[in-house]
Amino acid sequence: MSEFQNRGRLASASLDRSIERPWVVLKQTLLVTALILLPLFYTVVPPLEDYPNHLARMQALAGIPGNESLSRFYEVAWAPIPNLIMDLIVPPLVPFFGVYTAGRIFVGLTLLLMLLGPMLLHRTLDGRWSAWPLVGGLFVYNGFLFTGLMNYLFGVGAAVLGLSVWIRLCGKPVVIRALASLAFCTVLYVCHLSALGLYGLGIASFEFWRLWTQKAWKPAPLLRSALALGVPFLPFLYFLVTSPTWGLSHDIIWESQGKFEAVTLFLSVYSDITDIPFLMLIAIAIGIAVKRGLVSFHPAGLIVAGVLTLAFLAMPRMAFGSWMADQRIVVGIFFMTLGFISVDLKRLENHNAFFAVCLVAIAFRVVDVSAHWVAISQPLQELKSSLRLMPLGARLLVTQADDPAEGAVDAALSHAPTLAVIERSALVSRLFVVPGKQILRARPEYSGHVDTEDGDTPRISQIIVAAEEEEGSAEGPRYWDRWTEFYDYLIVLGTDSDETSNPAPDLLKIVHNGRGFQLYKIRKDA
Repeated sequence: MSEFQNRGRLASASLDRSIERPWVVLKQTLLVTALILLPLFYTVVPPLEDYPNHLARMQALAGIPGNESLSRFYEVAWAPIPNLIMDLIVPPLVPFFGVYTAGRIFVGLTLLLMLLGPMLLHRTLDGRWSAWPLVGGLFVYNGFLFTGLMNYLFGVGAAVLGLSVWIRLCGKPVVIRALASLAFCTVLYVCHLSALGLYGLGIASFEFWRLWTQKAWKPAPLLRSALALGVPFLPFLYFLVTSPTWGLSHDIIWESQGKFEAVTLFLSVYSDITDIPFLMLIAIAIGIAVKRGLVSFHPAGLIVAGVLTLAFLAMPRMAFGSWMADQRIVVGIFFMTLGFISVDLKRLENHNAFFAVCLVAIAFRVVDVSAHWVAISQPLQELKSSLRLMPLGARLLVTQADDPAEGAVDAALSHAPTLAVIERSALVSRLFVVPGKQILRARPEYSGHVDTEDGDTPRISQIIVAAEEEEGSAEGPRYWDRWTEFYDYLIVLGTDSDETSNPAPDLLKIVHNGRGFQLYKIRKDA
């Protein structure tokens, strides 16, 4: 038993023996797990903003070897880019489960990692299983998940697990610690650079606390810690510098505002009417618990939380072409810090009541998510069905209305046209095929007609003007130039089914007028 577990047992020796029983915590964990996974069982395409685009990419990766249309449009350029975990897990599952189920399996794994990571970390520090970290189930559904940051969120759960293993191996030989850390660095590198950085800051902060409390400032222990900390990261520094992602190292944007917005994005779900009372109740519960002395914070956790907060404040908004580079750290701060917090359930007088309240709160959160997913999924499913009106191997140009409506439905629809890759083996102009960010590429003969820079969706007025330009834009070539000749279909997002009319009847023929979108066939005889 490690020194950290001994301290945890001494600190919580007064706990009821029934709380210690692993099977009790296991049953509670299974209940919470069933709750948070429930929305995935009745939602074919979870309405997460970027998720449909990622899912379509998975279909292309899985289907290229045996699909004539997909292999004509796309190719795979394997490279050690830090954004591969979904590409490695989902495509091998597609032949067995289909792409929609395989995608939901990945989402489910992501939710479970975020839920279970703090539990294992708490167990490592405290020496016993506790239901307390299950409160993390209240926040596995958050604004960053709804944005569709799938690989990063998977990496957050893995980073917390990695920190737990690092702590458990304290005192072991340097080689064992370094090899274990190397394994986690490998997983986290292919998740996301931010996840790897989260893990690195977490273990470095804990190691600093350990050396400080043990007064181990002699050269030998410092050297051992430095080797165990630093050596596992060196191969991935090399991979990063030699990968296409390094070409995006100049894509850095600093914004002083938006830090508080990141916190609200993490805490919120869909509706202020439910979010605000919910968060107020949580704040009241935390205040009462602190006032009664029920909450304790492992001192190492204070250092970890402080270092991560400084990183959050110092990070740019965009790094290596990845937007929300600073804001997404909030998720890591919460789930990594949660494992360092303990609650004296014995002094609550009825720990079963605590769990019951926690379970009801999680259920309330899940019901709120489920209700909105049902509403959002209706136009998404309509768009998905309308894509089947296109022939196999069609080429689709994605645009948006000049004054698109705002709201959650529009955000969920923003990448839904890429489902044409799944439904019709189509070439879609907005599929994620950005060098340095994805390994999927459009073949050279098509790369000039798709977005390879992860830019904004063009507005329909820009498209109409481009059709009238014989020599293209004076600013340089755009992938939608000469679109009437290259593409077969065009979709406009953010439309009103009652008020939006055909923007160019001589060029476009309406195929489907849906809720929030219009699908057109491009007239080749124009």
